[in-house]
Amino acid sequence: MTSIAVFGQGDALWPVATLLEKALPEYIALILVEDESATIPSGAATLACDNPFFELAGLEARELVTGGNATLGLGTDCLGWQGEGSRFFVAPSGTLPAINDIALHHIMLRAAMMHEGPERLAHLFQPLRFAARVALAGKFADRSDDPGSPLRMLGPTVQFDRADLGVQLKTRFPKGSAEILAGKPVDAAMKPDGDILSIGLDDGREIAADLFVDVSGAISLLERNGEQPLAHSLADILPFDWAIRSVDASNPPVGHLHTVARAKPGGLVIETPLRDGVACEMLFSSAEIEAEGASFPFEPRYCETPWTANLVRLGSAAAQLGPCLSADTMLLLEQARHLTRALPASRAMEIEATEFNRNQLGSARQICDFLALPFVLNGRKEPLWASIREARRPEQLQIRLEQFLSRGRFVEFDHELFEQQSWIETMIGFGATPERYDPRTAYLDMKRLPPILRKMIDDFDRAIEEMPDHADYMRGLRADVRKSQ
Repeated sequence: MTSIAVFGQGDALWPVATLLEKALPEYIALILVEDESATIPSGAATLACDNPFFELAGLEARELVTGGNATLGLGTDCLGWQGEGSRFFVAPSGTLPAINDIALHHIMLRAAMMHEGPERLAHLFQPLRFAARVALAGKFADRSDDPGSPLRMLGPTVQFDRADLGVQLKTRFPKGSAEILAGKPVDAAMKPDGDILSIGLDDGREIAADLFVDVSGAISLLERNGEQPLAHSLADILPFDWAIRSVDASNPPVGHLHTVARAKPGGLVIETPLRDGVACEMLFSSAEIEAEGASFPFEPRYCETPWTANLVRLGSAAAQLGPCLSADTMLLLEQARHLTRALPASRAMEIEATEFNRNQLGSARQICDFLALPFVLNGRKEPLWASIREARRPEQLQIRLEQFLSRGRFVEFDHELFEQQSWIETMIGFGATPERYDPRTAYLDMKRLPPILRKMIDDFDRAIEEMPDHADYMRGLRADVRKSQ
């Protein structure tokens, strides 16, 4: 193999191109074709600051904040999922300390059963949710490596405009390391064996390569008259068929500092505060809400084998998971990492394609499981949301929920992308109460535990009190950058 050509819109193309450029040997030519014809905004995303992509790309999450349209946060505020007025903050979180090797949610479950009833578990557990409490208090701090500090529980996130990330990566891209073109794919010349020979652009140019990478879906629609690989539909869990995106740079963030996922009778609204304004994305059912403005079809699904022949589908070419919990962006970056680990050395690509498809399928299932969790546990009364609760759940998610509801145990699978504590807190917060606690909990002297738990909570309280307000932290961060320039 001597050449790879990547096609797509800038927000998806440049993250993939950045990782490829760092992974490719010198003898493989890289061709990048950016489609600048898109009229729909790219939207925004919220990712953990320690997402592996940033390190692989040689980019710190803070550089997005200090050099672009982004800000720091601590997770996603879920509003209205259990009915109007309900609230639960999903925060990436480190693992809570155990007592006698027993997880704290088992101890709190026993306490709830002894006094107020198991349904009070979420209420009793809330004081121990340090990361969420920091966010709800309007404070911010960095994660600490000190095992004795509550700050080790924090999982800071970065909220950014996807188009702005693409621009920053394009600006940093090493000059001369790729042939960079602008154009829109309009036709595909195919070989008899099913491989793509070349892609024709709207200006008449023909792009030939050994391997083609489609990050936005344009080539997939051309190849084999638009025939797509097997896709798993998520329409039962995400019963929305239209979407809207907008970025309002005229208004500063108002009312919240972190990403908000707001459940509505006919859909879901994701609001992402940025440095300059708010990015708003909405998924909705056309049976409930009439599509207006710059809306576009939404088909929730992911491909099982996005690499077929000499075409690799990434991003929206392989999946459409939506903006909730930044599922689309997470999967794109995971796919880009998998691709750089499965680059073929020759034009015979079957082994590499099989390995890539296996790994990306594992990542897709992980993301879909965590994405689906609040949907299947929602408590809204509208028929649309009630149908989600009754829908067939992904197999892995069903196993996780059954085991947690039965014994309070968290089941891990390959390719875990979310921290165990985040899973446990989200399940409890959305009403998944285990039927029984760890048997070892019965041997604990519950009368001796309140002082231990009180000290832990007091340590959390002091740490939160000593933290700067989120706005003060952000002003200080940007002031430090100005001083260093």
